[in-house]
Amino acid sequence: MSKVRRKAKTKRIRHTVFQSVSTMAAMVVLLLLALLQLAVRGLAQTPPSGTVRVESFSYSGSGCPPGSAEGALSPDGTGLTVIFAEYKAFTPGSPDDQVKKCQLAVKLIYPTGFAFTLESVTVKGSAHFEEGVKGSLEVGYYFSGIPGAVRTLRRLPPPVDDMFEFDDDFLTFIYAPCGSESTTLNVYSEVRVVPPPPPSNNNKGLIIIDAHDFSLRWKTC
Repeated sequence: MSKVRRKAKTKRIRHTVFQSVSTMAAMVVLLLLALLQLAVRGLAQTPPSGTVRVESFSYSGSGCPPGSAEGALSPDGTGLTVIFAEYKAFTPGSPDDQVKKCQLAVKLIYPTGFAFTLESVTVKGSAHFEEGVKGSLEVGYYFSGIPGAVRTLRRLPPPVDDMFEFDDDFLTFIYAPCGSESTTLNVYSEVRVVPPPPPSNNNKGLIIIDAHDFSLRWKTC
């Protein structure tokens, strides 16, 4: 009888183990399906590649005179790059030399049912500061016809003498209106160099901006 009981107990243990393994396998399958659904939903947040394009690109300002800037959109519509040829501020110099600004207007066309915002900006360039000179980099954006604006501000302490590449996230987001097939994105930026007080006010400082790389975030409406 003891052998029969042991066999029956062993069968029950094996059955329990089999049920546990089957349950775990089912849970893994359900988890994978859930992750797949999230991935599909995440892909659906971005317009199909090649469907987003720039209809117009214009700029103006002391930091981007005519013929000194170019813009390009990535094929998947998630990146916008603006390259500058004459965007620089310096000291000693006049107040106009120490502060340079640029205003961009980019009109994007994209499929109905999507809306976008700017998620982050990467500012590339170089800075050369002598002792006491300070500087700042500011980038902001807004959409035509929509109230509100978002900006980032980075301060450069002295001394600085190197190439730089700063990644800054926009802390809040303003989305283009839903139900639209085109929107004008307005981007403003400012570069500022501040000389130290006398007697060191002739110390030199220079900021050169080479490019702005913007990351676009999309959503479905």
